[in-house]
Amino acid sequence: MKRLLGTLIVAILAVGSLTACGKKDGGGTPVAATSTGPSDSAAFGENTNGGGASAAASGGGNQSPATDKSAAPTYPGDAKGYCQAVVTAWTKNDSGRIKQLAGAGAVSNFQYIEKGADTNWKYAKKDGSDCILRNDHGDQLQVTVDEQKLGKPQAVTDVVIEKTEYPSDPSSYVNNFINAWYNGNTQRMATYSSHSIASNYGGKKAPPNWTEGQPKEDKGDYWLVHGSSNAGDSYTFKVKKSLGKANGILGIS
Repeated sequence: MKRLLGTLIVAILAVGSLTACGKKDGGGTPVAATSTGPSDSAAFGENTNGGGASAAASGGGNQSPATDKSAAPTYPGDAKGYCQAVVTAWTKNDSGRIKQLAGAGAVSNFQYIEKGADTNWKYAKKDGSDCILRNDHGDQLQVTVDEQKLGKPQAVTDVVIEKTEYPSDPSSYVNNFINAWYNGNTQRMATYSSHSIASNYGGKKAPPNWTEGQPKEDKGDYWLVHGSSNAGDSYTFKVKKSLGKANGILGIS
């Protein structure tokens, strides 16, 4: 009996010793480590399935494609649009675009043409293979195009500029006004006179073969310049004494 009791006591002490050894790391039954769930991964921006937040951050996923800056250049299919495009490139100093639209000779001309103070170029008309554009001062660009190349690169073959000049002589000043009138350059007519004069006479037929009929009259503060055309119409121009600049013509009768 004593031997059986002693055996039971030894067994109880052994079980207690094993239980105490299992609590040395902080208590509780050891549990295998579990992987972090999907919601936790998302909180740290981790990719759990190959298309999560980290994929978006690195440019993956359903990101919108970046704008393609290497898109092919466009070339207008009509002369007006083509000329306007090359003149716009010229006013913006866009040499790359000019080279796309113009041949080597025209590119060289564009490089050496002085733009002037006014760059508000407006398309006026087409004359054969030439496009005419004018600015508010009446300066005129003549852009020549190869119509077979419209819609393709380098259709512009030439460009020249005719700038508005301001003579100091009253007779020459009037002749320049009449030439502008004859060519329909109402911007230049207004520059030589006024917008009201240009508006009044610009819609009328210019006198053909204008000639100055008698010596100009010195009226002290201004000149009177008389002349007529072979059509029989005659005009008298009242012109400032101080010329060589804009708005020299004060009136026409």
